[in-house]
Amino acid sequence: MENILSEYDKSPGIISPDFEKMDLHLPKKAVFAFLGEKRIERFAFARGGEKVGTFVSLTKDFPLWMIKADKEELCVLQAPAGASAAVLLLERLYAYGVEKVVALGCCGALEKLAENVFFVVRKALRDEGTSYHYLPSARFVTLDESAANIVEGVLRENHVPCESCVTWSTDGFFRETKEKVKARRAEGCRVVDMECAALAACAAYRGKVFAQILFTADTLHDLSHEQRAWGKESRDKALLMGVKAAERL
Repeated sequence: MENILSEYDKSPGIISPDFEKMDLHLPKKAVFAFLGEKRIERFAFARGGEKVGTFVSLTKDFPLWMIKADKEELCVLQAPAGASAAVLLLERLYAYGVEKVVALGCCGALEKLAENVFFVVRKALRDEGTSYHYLPSARFVTLDESAANIVEGVLRENHVPCESCVTWSTDGFFRETKEKVKARRAEGCRVVDMECAALAACAAYRGKVFAQILFTADTLHDLSHEQRAWGKESRDKALLMGVKAAERL
């Protein structure tokens, strides 16, 4: 029997992401932040943000914030951890008008990297299940080059040093074994996250623009785990850079 991850079907799903038929009209650009809800709320209020709707799930409600950036309105939404949950919300953003998304969040270091190093993802290893519902089976998904270039440029213009990277997107936070870490490093992965590959695959399937900012938090570089401070120093900066980058897309 064929591997289930090879059973790609590009036909439309039975359930549409706008099945709720909400009276919601979002701007074309959004920031999808893997950060705490209160942090996002404070950020939005500080910029005169307005709550314009809520995406409801069985376990949590996700407020949609509209903020005024330098030149236009943007949507800011908290992203849930994990590929499947994150894509459920990304799909709904697209369904209600969003065309371009900058996601941001922390990552684990696979090589010797300081905490709070910023990266713009160029390619993601698909070690999660969700991406295989959006693209044919392959080891990697390549992110939008033009969008990544713009995001890198924005970070540098704002004096935030950054590098390009390949990330390992995995569903198995507690299954990042020593052998897997060594193997992923050999394939060029510098960091590990849980969602990027799936988000990029969803964007590609829907014909949308997507970019991902990551900043280093914990580390596995010496084949043991060091929590460090989980990238706390970078969280507000990443959110601000996400907004500035989204505005430029």
